[in-house]
Amino acid sequence: MVTFEINKILLGVLFKFLLIFFGVIYLLRKVSPFMFKFLISSLLKKSAKVKKNESKENYSKNKKSKPTSGSIGEYVDYEEVE
Repeated sequence: MVTFEINKILLGVLFKFLLIFFGVIYLLRKVSPFMFKFLISSLLKKSAKVKKNESKENYSKNKKSKPTSGSIGEYVDYEEVE
């Protein structure tokens, strides 16, 4: 009798565990596409923002760092060798 009651309690605990386990898996399967979409869109927005900032910085650096025509050097005309 005692072993049957212990088995009954264990089966109840096992049933609750399996019910919760499969419930969590079911919810994750339903919610994960939305979470994945949100994560990807936020990553794309961040990367676009970083790229935009980098392009602005590069443009300002290139604009400031252009050498004057006197410091470039002289033009050398190379002849084609056949």
